[in-house]
Amino acid sequence: MTTQRPEVRETVTTPRPRDVRLPDGAGTLLLITLDNGLPPLGPAMRPTTFGPEGLDLLDAVLDEAAVRARRGEIAGVAVTGTAFMFSTGADLALAAGVTDREEAVRTLRRGHQVFRRLGDLPVPSFAFLNGVTIGGGLELALHCGYRTLSRGAPAVALPECSLGLVPAWGGVWLAPRLLGPDRAVTLMLEHPLSARRMLSATEAHALGLADVLLEPSRFLDRSLAWAADVLRGRHTVTRPAPEGFADQWDDALTRAADLVETRTHGVVPAPRRTLELLELSRTATRDEVLTAAEQTAADLFGTTEFRSSLYAFQLTQKHAETHPGRPDPRRARPVRSVGVVGDGEHGLRLAALLLEKLRVPVAVCVPDPAARDAATGELRRLLDEAAASGRIPAADAERCAGLIGGGTAVDVVADADAVVAALPGGRPDEDDAVLRQAEGIVSEDCVLLVTGGRTVADVAAGLKNPGRVVGLALPTAGSGAVELTRAGATDTAYATAGTLAARLGLPCLPVGDHPGSVADRLRTAFADALLERAREEDLDAVCAPLALPTPPSVLCRRLRRADVLAGPAQPPADTAHDALDHALAALARDIGALVADGTLAGPADADLMLLASGEWPFHLGGVTPYLDRSGIAARVTGGLLGERR
Repeated sequence: MTTQRPEVRETVTTPRPRDVRLPDGAGTLLLITLDNGLPPLGPAMRPTTFGPEGLDLLDAVLDEAAVRARRGEIAGVAVTGTAFMFSTGADLALAAGVTDREEAVRTLRRGHQVFRRLGDLPVPSFAFLNGVTIGGGLELALHCGYRTLSRGAPAVALPECSLGLVPAWGGVWLAPRLLGPDRAVTLMLEHPLSARRMLSATEAHALGLADVLLEPSRFLDRSLAWAADVLRGRHTVTRPAPEGFADQWDDALTRAADLVETRTHGVVPAPRRTLELLELSRTATRDEVLTAAEQTAADLFGTTEFRSSLYAFQLTQKHAETHPGRPDPRRARPVRSVGVVGDGEHGLRLAALLLEKLRVPVAVCVPDPAARDAATGELRRLLDEAAASGRIPAADAERCAGLIGGGTAVDVVADADAVVAALPGGRPDEDDAVLRQAEGIVSEDCVLLVTGGRTVADVAAGLKNPGRVVGLALPTAGSGAVELTRAGATDTAYATAGTLAARLGLPCLPVGDHPGSVADRLRTAFADALLERAREEDLDAVCAPLALPTPPSVLCRRLRRADVLAGPAQPPADTAHDALDHALAALARDIGALVADGTLAGPADADLMLLASGEWPFHLGGVTPYLDRSGIAARVTGGLLGERR
C-alpha cells in the first residue's frame, strides 16, 4: 500500500473480536482486542501500532460489526488492548520508508477513515484504555463515543509535534470539541513542547479525555459493567456542547502561538503546522480539517526534522533493550523485600521507587533514631508525592507506607534480598563500616545497590563478597535513563539489579564504573561551558537555535539543586557570540572521552541519556549525529563521533 524500505516490515496489529454478554441484561457487546502478536512485557513495553495491513484488518472487523449492529445482534462495540498497552498509533518505522507523497496521503487517509467508523456505527462505541495510549492510539479512542481509563495506564498523550508530525487521524478536530480549544492546546502543543511530557491516567481523566477512571484490578470487568450501565440508561455521560467553547478560541490560539514561538523560535515546522490546523478547525468542516491534516503530515514525512525525530524515537524505544551490556533477566533472583542502609537522598529516592513498583516490605537502618525517623518520613513523603502526581492511587500510597519499617541496628535488613546503600557520602570509613556490618547479616544472594557518589569498585573493595555490588543511579530530575554499573558483579547480582531497574519504568542503560551519574556529567559539561561564555540571563536566548525542550536556565537550576553545578567563579560580563558553539564543543569532547575510556559503550548511549531526560530535542535526532552534521565533533575530536558506534 505504501512504498517502504525492503528491510522494514509491519508489525501487524490484529483486531480480535469476541462477543461478551453484558451484565444485567444489557445485551451483547462486541469486544475488539488489539493484539500485536508480541510478548507484552520485557525490557521495554512492546508498542501496538497500525500500518496498512492492521488498518485493513480493523476495517473488516468493523464491517462485520456494522452488519451485526443493524441486525440487532449487538448492543455496542468496544476496543481495548493487551497487558499495559492500548495503542501507540501509526507504525513510524513504516512511515520512514514512504517515498511517494500521494501514497503517503492515501495511507494517512485510510487511517482516519477506518478510525472514524467507530463513531459512525449504528450502536454506541467504547474505548477501554487499559494502558499506554498515545498518538494515533488516542485518536482511535477519541473517535469512540465513550472512554474508560485504567488508573494504571502509564502514559496518555498526543506527542506528534515533538516527533516532527501532526495528529493526522482525527485528533486535531476531535480534541477541541471534546476538551475545548484551550485544553486541546495543552494536549497537542504545550505538553509535547515541554520535554515531551506525557499525561498520567489521573491527569488525562481530569483533562476530560476519559469519562471514568477505573482501578487496574479487573479493569476489563469494571469497564464492561460501566458500559452496561450506559447502555441501559443507568448512567448518563454529559459533556459540554462544542458551541459552548466558542469564547475560548481567541485566547487559546493566542496562547498556542506564544508557545510555538517561545518554545521553538520558528526553527521546527511541526508545531507551527499543528497551530495552523487548530486555527482551521475553529471554522472549517470535519472533512476539510482531516484532509488538511493528512496533507500536512504527508508534507512533514519528507522533512529532515521528521527523519531526525524518527532516529531519536527509535533509539528511546529500542536501544536499551538491545544494548550489548544489558543483563540476562533469566539469571535474576526474586526480590521479596528491600533493605536501606543510611539516609542519603539518592538512596531514599531509589528505595521509594522500588517500594512503589514492587510493593514489598522496605526496612530502613540508620544508627541515629532521629535520622532513622526522618528517613522513613522522607519515604512516606515521596509516596505522597507519587500519589499527588497521579503515578499511584492515594490508597496504594497508604498501603506502601504501611510496608515501611526501620531500626537503628543492621539486623532490620537481615531478610532483605536487595539492600540500597543510601549513604550520604563524605564519610567513606564510616560508610564502609556500616556496609560491612550489613553484609555480615544478609544472605549470600543479597544484592547491594550503590546509588552514586563513589565508584562501585571502591565500595566493593571493602566487602567480603564484592561480586554482590551493582551500581544503580537514578536520573537527577526524575526522568531519563537508569544507569546500571556492573564493575565486578556476578551474573546473578547484575541480572537481579537489572530486573529491579526495569521494574522502575525507565530506560535502563549499562555504563562503566564512574562516580556519580554519567548523565549529570554530560549535563554539567554543557551547562558549565555555557556559563563560561554567557551570562545566566542570556542562556535561553543563546540556545534558541536548538529549540531545546528544557530551557538551559531551568537545567542550570535543577543541577544546582542537585549540587552538581557550581558555575564559574567569575561570571562573564558579556555574552560571547560563540557561547553555544563553545558549549557544544565541550559536550563533544566529553562524549568522546566517555566512549574512549569505556564508560559509555558508544555515542548512542549519550544520545539516549539526553533524549530520555527531555533535555535534547527529537527534531535534531541524537546529540552525536547533530555534532557530526554540524562539524563540531570533527573539529574538537579529530573525527566523527558516529565512527565510534
